[in-house]
Amino acid sequence: MTLRNNESIVMKKPNSDMGLTTRDLQQSKLVAKDPPHYYEVKIPNHPNGIPQMHCGMKKDADRLLEMYPDATVEKVYLPHPPQTVDVPYVKVAPDLELPMQQILPESELEPIDLT
Repeated sequence: MTLRNNESIVMKKPNSDMGLTTRDLQQSKLVAKDPPHYYEVKIPNHPNGIPQMHCGMKKDADRLLEMYPDATVEKVYLPHPPQTVDVPYVKVAPDLELPMQQILPESELEPIDLT
């Protein structure tokens, strides 16, 4: 590489040429997530007699509280799956079959003389 009179090499920071913004970098950081859950809204005086409603998001539960001020909300966590699983196995006898051998026939080609 050759440089002209006033040119210099500019060192770029990692990821600066990838177009990532600070916002993108902050969103990609690992964040501890809340375990799986849902919100149970108990409505004592619902006009249709519905005793409870389940919501997947907090904003939906808050909206129901606005509609029914005497309602209560409870966050219900789902049972956690096991971290490890024991898998039983059965040991079988080794396979006594010989491995496949690929024996190719001798070539019957002759060299071509192009002179």
